[in-house]
Amino acid sequence: MQTMIKRLAVPIGAVMLAAVLAGCQFSGFNDADAKASAGNGTTWLKSRQLPDGSFEVAGFPGFETPDAVLAIAEAAQLQLGWSVDQARAAAQATQTNGNSALNAIDDYADSGLGAGQAAKVAVLVARPLGFSATAFDPDGDGAVNLRAIIDAAHQPTGSYGALNATLYAAIAKATLGGVPADTLAHIRAAQEAGGGWNFAGDPTGAAAAADVDTTALAIQALASAAVAGNDADLRQGLTYLANQHRPTGAWQSFGTDDPNSTAVAMVAITAAGFDPTRPCWRDVAVPALSGTPYTSPVTWMRADQLPSGQFASPNDAFGVNTFATSQSIQGLRRGWVPADNLATQPCPAG
Repeated sequence: MQTMIKRLAVPIGAVMLAAVLAGCQFSGFNDADAKASAGNGTTWLKSRQLPDGSFEVAGFPGFETPDAVLAIAEAAQLQLGWSVDQARAAAQATQTNGNSALNAIDDYADSGLGAGQAAKVAVLVARPLGFSATAFDPDGDGAVNLRAIIDAAHQPTGSYGALNATLYAAIAKATLGGVPADTLAHIRAAQEAGGGWNFAGDPTGAAAAADVDTTALAIQALASAAVAGNDADLRQGLTYLANQHRPTGAWQSFGTDDPNSTAVAMVAITAAGFDPTRPCWRDVAVPALSGTPYTSPVTWMRADQLPSGQFASPNDAFGVNTFATSQSIQGLRRGWVPADNLATQPCPAG
């Protein structure tokens, strides 16, 4: 259950009205195989919608629905540039018993959110679907100011609470006033000597304490803060991901190839200005690996998909939920996430 708890944290907001280039740099839009797998995954995902319009099959409010909404929006894109109209229409059309996914998100926002939760709703729903982050109200029954919730949690240290909440808040703040300097410093200070970040945000943790999920989110936060492409902390984070990349093409969680970890690593590499399907990012991060075999994570993700369309997860032993499939779709498409990415980075010559 620790993996599920680690992933309860949550992304951004601001109305974006058309074809923003967030995530389009190295998207999977033109990858026919990735597109087909994402489409099959979306069909399965929609079949898991609950009567209230949500996807909370694991029973943790807010754990699954925001990611499911973005996955559905990703699969609905008909062109390379992002369309908020297509994204919103797809979420609205996904209904069970007359309740749409947006009805469920609205109810969740009205229930009272923490900073990390508000940030997740902002970046996964409000921003890509064109809703206001300062007056989020898909149902028109009373607006919620997601930005105010996030800002109220800002501490003198730059933290917004737990490290994951801080990372999501940083990603959100990229378009909500800018990432505070003390928050960027707080994130940098939490990095382990080996380049990774751990869930506890403890930079003195043993090397094994760092994890792919937190490191990938930290890289996205650095990109949202518009650090340089050759920023030392960013590059050390990529080095950690390169050393964790498996010959299968996957990244692992608790020693097992994992679709969520693989998806978020792909998004992080894209945020850093690289194409995760090619070895360039790895060779830049760890030059000693240049010329060695490289398996694209898309290859592993497609092999992980079941005939039903679901992406299999080691956490299915605790009961099947939608989270692995939603994040796999996001990783395959990369049309919206990462919410912010750096300019394309050069590859080694030769």
